[in-house]
Amino acid sequence: MPKLTKADLYYEYSWKVSEGDNPKLISEDANHLSRKEGYEMLLYLNSLVSANNGDLEKRTRLIVEWMLKEKYKSTAPSRETVTAWVVKNFTEMQKDYPR
Repeated sequence: MPKLTKADLYYEYSWKVSEGDNPKLISEDANHLSRKEGYEMLLYLNSLVSANNGDLEKRTRLIVEWMLKEKYKSTAPSRETVTAWVVKNFTEMQKDYPR
């Protein structure tokens, strides 16, 4: 599975662990996705799979990164809400991906 690494990410993130966070227990740690914290974004992007549970290309994961950083407006989204939004909007928004 082509996973993203920190070096692959286009945007800048905080890589410090916030008080109360544990980067090794992200899914248990918080229901919401912090789009400012690198370890949360990296884990979230790498957890995505296709509709049939297949692999995603790195470029697809980077499009989702762009969508979440540039297009998603919620301030404290749950991972479930984010994923539903990505699924709903990916096909149309990927056409505008600038890279």
